[in-house]
Amino acid sequence: MREPTEEQYLVINALDTLGLLIENRYDEDTGVWYIFTPSQVLPLAIIRRNGEVTPIEPISEL
Repeated sequence: MREPTEEQYLVINALDTLGLLIENRYDEDTGVWYIFTPSQVLPLAIIRRNGEVTPIEPISEL
């Protein structure tokens, strides 16, 4: 079980303060934070332990 890092909390708090956080979930097993925002550029992403925000690309069926 991993606790969120200070870097992750800083990103979450900034997004929340700006009203850009629709939903978020922390995964204790992997240590990443999943976020959903109203942004068309970054609707779904993860916040890595170092605070880096990485978009999640939807998987389309072939």
